[in-house]
Amino acid sequence: MSSKPIVLRAAGAGDLAGLLELYRALNPSDPEMTAEEASTAFSAMLTQPGLTVFLATEGEEAVATATLQIVPNLTRAARSYALIENVVTLENRRGHGYGRAVVCHAVEAAFAANCYKVMLLTGRQRPEVHAFYESCGFVQNKTGFQKRQD
Repeated sequence: MSSKPIVLRAAGAGDLAGLLELYRALNPSDPEMTAEEASTAFSAMLTQPGLTVFLATEGEEAVATATLQIVPNLTRAARSYALIENVVTLENRRGHGYGRAVVCHAVEAAFAANCYKVMLLTGRQRPEVHAFYESCGFVQNKTGFQKRQD
């Protein structure tokens, strides 16, 4: 890590460019969006109840992110649960604790909101990715399924 302190915070309207850079690192083959498409989607995210995009920043630079969605629920005494998605750290900052810090910050926010569990899925098969999530306190004890619209 550099000498600049890491700051963990919720993303705001001025963070779109930094997030887009992070998301390009996450999914380089995603189609390019126009500035208007990206702005519209990000505005919808920022106003979505229960959704928070967390950033780890170093100085003015966004270096890692994780999106937290808190979902209301009628089981577990009506305690919500949470999902974490779109976890990514800039390649040149990986291995320095930024990703772990932002994921752990999202988990803490979920538990502070009285969620009874936090879930995430990864499509990455590399053992070091699984070890990363385990180092954040996650256990691999469920089977996940997904269906995509192609």
